[in-house]
Amino acid sequence: MEREADVVVVGGGVVGTAILSSLARYDLRCLLIEKEPDIAAGTTKANSAVLHAGFDAPAGSCKAKMNVRGNALYHALEKELALDIQWTGSLVAARTAEEKAQLEALKARGEANGVPDLEIWDGGEAREREPNLSGEICAALWAPTAGICWPFGIAAAFAENAAQNGAEIWRDCPVTGVMVENGRVTGVETPRGAVKTRFVVNAAGVYADRVSAMAGDRSFSLHPRRGEYILFDRTAQEKMVRGIVFPVPTERSKGILVCATTHGNVFVGPNAMDVEDREDAAVTAAGMEEILAGAKKLLPEIPLGMAITEFSGLRAVSSTEDFILGPSSKTDGLIQAAGIQSPGLTAAPAIAEAVMEYIVRATGAARRSSYRPG
Repeated sequence: MEREADVVVVGGGVVGTAILSSLARYDLRCLLIEKEPDIAAGTTKANSAVLHAGFDAPAGSCKAKMNVRGNALYHALEKELALDIQWTGSLVAARTAEEKAQLEALKARGEANGVPDLEIWDGGEAREREPNLSGEICAALWAPTAGICWPFGIAAAFAENAAQNGAEIWRDCPVTGVMVENGRVTGVETPRGAVKTRFVVNAAGVYADRVSAMAGDRSFSLHPRRGEYILFDRTAQEKMVRGIVFPVPTERSKGILVCATTHGNVFVGPNAMDVEDREDAAVTAAGMEEILAGAKKLLPEIPLGMAITEFSGLRAVSSTEDFILGPSSKTDGLIQAAGIQSPGLTAAPAIAEAVMEYIVRATGAARRSSYRPG
C-alpha cells in the first residue's frame, strides 16, 4: 500500500527522533522509519551518555557548532520534555606538565567555540571536586556546562513528543530503497510498501552512507568504531566519581573516562577500535584490560568487585572526520545527518534545529497551532 508524507526520517536514534520532534512543531506530515524493533537501538543505546561542553571539537567545525548549540538547547528542553539530565560539570585531568599545557590549548579552543566559564584548576582543586582522583593529577580543565543524561529516555521523549503532535513512527521496518526521479527524491521503499515524499532525512547511524548511496549520493563513506565499557554497581560511586572525569584527549578519541550515570552507577571506558562489521558490538578481554589500564591513570583504586556488566557500542566515523549535515549536493530532497559520532548526543537538538529550519524554509510550513509540548 502506498503512503504519502512530507518528510521521511530514516533512523530512530536520538538524532532521528530529535529531528522528528522538531518537525512536529510545524504543519508537516512526518514519518520516522526505524529498522530495529524499537527506537534508540543503535549508537544511542550504548555510549558515554555525556552532554559535552564543547571544547573538544576543532574551532569552526560542524561538530563544534552543533555541540555548543545543542548543549544550550538541552537546558531549555529539559523542563519541556522532562528529560533525565544532571548538570554535573566535567574535568579533563592532566598528569604531566606536557598534558597541563594541552589543557591551556583545550581551554582556548573551547572559548573560541563559545563554551562559557571554563577554568583550569590545580590538582588539589580537582581532588576537592572528586576526592578519589590520582595524586599524580596536577591540573584539570573544569567545564561547568557539561552533564550526564539517560540517552534512551531522551530519544523516547523526543519520539513521544513527535507522536502526540501527529508524527508517525514505523519500527521493525528497514528502508530498502530510495526512489529518485530527475535527480530528486520522490519516495522510499519499505517492506510495508512505498512512501511518497518530498524529503528524506538520512539519520541512519552506521548505515547512513548506504542510505545515501540508495539515493545516488556516494560522496562520503562511514566505518564503525567500537567502544567498550565496564559498568559498576551504585554502591561504587563513593569509591569512584560523582561526575565526569576525562583524560587529556588524543587525536582519535576523547579517551577512557570515569563517569557517573543519572541512575547512580559509574562506568569506565570507552576504548576506540575500528571494526569492519557494522553490528560488531563484542566485548573483548583485550578491550577490558585496555580500559581498566586507562581508567587507573585517573582513579588508581578501581573496585572491580563492584562491576556488574560489560557492554560496547558503535559510533559512525565519516571519511570527512566531521558531521555531514545539510542538503545533499547530489540529490535534491535528500538531507544528511550522517557521521554523527561524539558529540552527537549533545548535538542532537541542534542538528534537529538545522534540519527543521531548512525544511520549513523549503516548504513554507506554518507553526502547528495545536502543538502540545511535553
